[in-house]
Amino acid sequence: MNTTTDTTAQSRPVSAPLRTEGRSRRTIWILFAVVALVVVAPLTGFTLVKQRQAAAVAEAYWSLAGTPCPTLAPAAFTAASRKPMTFAFDEAVIERRAGHMECTHRVYAQAAGRREAPVCDFSGPIALAVAVGGTRAFYAPPGSARVAVIDGKPVCVQRPWTDIGG
Repeated sequence: MNTTTDTTAQSRPVSAPLRTEGRSRRTIWILFAVVALVVVAPLTGFTLVKQRQAAAVAEAYWSLAGTPCPTLAPAAFTAASRKPMTFAFDEAVIERRAGHMECTHRVYAQAAGRREAPVCDFSGPIALAVAVGGTRAFYAPPGSARVAVIDGKPVCVQRPWTDIGG
């Protein structure tokens, strides 16, 4: 009896069929990532462009460009028969004789950089009084107006007709 066995056959790996399962999964994930990039990248770019456009529209809407409001004598403001409507917004106390108002905070470019300021729009206020830091300013805008308090000082500009809340 032949006692020698072929040890090389036992140590040699048996040829197994090629595995394609791992490769196909990887290919699917790569394909999925490419499709996601093709879809997501343009959507992200579109969203960023729309956000910038909306910010530019808001910046233009809330701008302080315009003709300064005519000033009013304090005696003329207090002599009016209509009682003023008073509203406190941040450090300012604002009085108006008529109309509606809408207030928010906006960032404005100043000499010292960009600063956030409270700003209010008025639709036909007739007369305005703005008290900030112990001083009062009086205005008589002929139509809509915008008042902002920048560095503790009120700024009033005339605006085209404003439909508050519309």
